[in-house]
Amino acid sequence: MDPATEALLAEVQARFPCVSKPEGLNLSFHRDDCSLCTYLRRDLARFSDPVLPREALREIFCEMSCLSAAAWRWALPSYLKHCLTMEDPWGDDETEFLIFNLGPDPEYQADTIERLACLDAGQVACLIHFLAWCRAHPYWGEIWQDDIDRALEFMRGLQR
Repeated sequence: MDPATEALLAEVQARFPCVSKPEGLNLSFHRDDCSLCTYLRRDLARFSDPVLPREALREIFCEMSCLSAAAWRWALPSYLKHCLTMEDPWGDDETEFLIFNLGPDPEYQADTIERLACLDAGQVACLIHFLAWCRAHPYWGEIWQDDIDRALEFMRGLQR
């Protein structure tokens, strides 16, 4: 592992402690009126530990917009560690979708701000460092440059 990745992994471990899984409706962004959130709650019911296995991340990655702020706090420690330790980016949908979720289109920015509301300033800064790492990465930085730049702009706006 290169020194930049090691340093960022250490920052993630320091800034994102593992937390308990939110229960019931507290897991999802929308409550009873959203079928996607209902399915996600059902699919995540078998995962209760603070550390999420790869199977849980596979359930989450394409439905991150259905997670509540508390569920983001639960998922991010494992999710970020996974993104930083993947050896083959070609099969890594998780990083791609995290980039997308951190750089929402204008019509989804208010919801994204609400989903990130449980994060403190240090955690927001760590997500910015993660995006900068993605920008410098030979795969992510080339393929998803515009999306990463949009995510960096959005996340830096949260620091103000």
